[in-house]
Amino acid sequence: MNTTNPSKRLASLDGLRGIAAAIVLVHHTLLTFPGLAGPYRADGNAVSVWSLEWWLTYTPLHLVWAGNEAVYLFFVLSGLVLTMSVLRSGTKTRAFDWITYYPRRIVRLYGPVLAAIAIGYGLLLLVPRDVVNEVGSWMNDRPTDYPLATVVRDGLLVFGSSGTISPLWSLRWEVIFSLALPLYAAFATTRRLPLWVKVVGAVMLLAIGSYLANSYFFYLSIFAVGALLAGHWQQVSEMAGRWRARWFWPGLFGAAVLITCVRWELGGWGVPRGATGALTWLSVIGTALLVVCAAFWPAARRTLTTPPLLWLGKISFSLYLVHEPIVIAARFATQSQSPWVGVAISLPTAVLAAVVFYHLVEKPCYRFAKSIRLRRKSLVKQ
Repeated sequence: MNTTNPSKRLASLDGLRGIAAAIVLVHHTLLTFPGLAGPYRADGNAVSVWSLEWWLTYTPLHLVWAGNEAVYLFFVLSGLVLTMSVLRSGTKTRAFDWITYYPRRIVRLYGPVLAAIAIGYGLLLLVPRDVVNEVGSWMNDRPTDYPLATVVRDGLLVFGSSGTISPLWSLRWEVIFSLALPLYAAFATTRRLPLWVKVVGAVMLLAIGSYLANSYFFYLSIFAVGALLAGHWQQVSEMAGRWRARWFWPGLFGAAVLITCVRWELGGWGVPRGATGALTWLSVIGTALLVVCAAFWPAARRTLTTPPLLWLGKISFSLYLVHEPIVIAARFATQSQSPWVGVAISLPTAVLAAVVFYHLVEKPCYRFAKSIRLRRKSLVKQ
């Protein structure tokens, strides 16, 4: 196996990111079904054992709509990709262009987010969110108005989100990680600590965050997992080159799926919600293993670098930002009908909206962010 060129592997991670965004879309559409929304609520109705809802919730099939776990995957990928971009600038993190990094990152994150907030606000005005029994608990928990103070708070990101556009909650942690990237890069590359110490430290913080339900420990440690992968990419690559047994990669992928969905699988066996929540850190380990499979398993790389999945990866951020208000609006607009009607409307509409959003918002923001770096280079040359 060729372990020297990471470019194709990084392309496969784009495809993986696209699948993760699609999983979040499916996640929110399925939550419009009251029977599937119940297990996500502490006071929700239990599903009947062996029913379709049970199979989709408490078995590895949950991966198809594992929205939270898909976000963990986003965090691992962000830690990996951003740290790797720092390392590409040289062996020392100070060689990276930090002066333009921060404005570029702010433009790439906040530009699309502010546009997504405007879309969500408009859809809420167009299709009011009335509390009705037909739509179920998850739908009725969505905020019914969007005051200006809440809009501003959502737009700032770092103070948390209101839940009116729920995917924004993860952007808070993306921003904090982006600001702290020098620390993550230094942690990932330092030679003062052996690799095993760094891995154990990151996993311990994850486990503590899970047990205490501490968001700062938990979410910020997920980025550290990705940063460690980037900092020791060559070592991981060399190890992957030695894993040649035919069964190894399918076995690792199967184990990764089981570990990613472990809290749901244990819930199916009657383990209390509090105990399964304390094991959420295992899901992060599972998503990290999925990243390794996507990067180094030849069959996975071939699949993830097919044009449809690369295209999905390209619009993944746009899809993530715009889809949920569309899903909610479609369900409230069809509240007297089957949830499947809302799904049939929201799925293609969300994808189409993501394509338009990518070309009109995300891509121009990317170009503007890139121009900041080019201007900096031209000034330095002068």
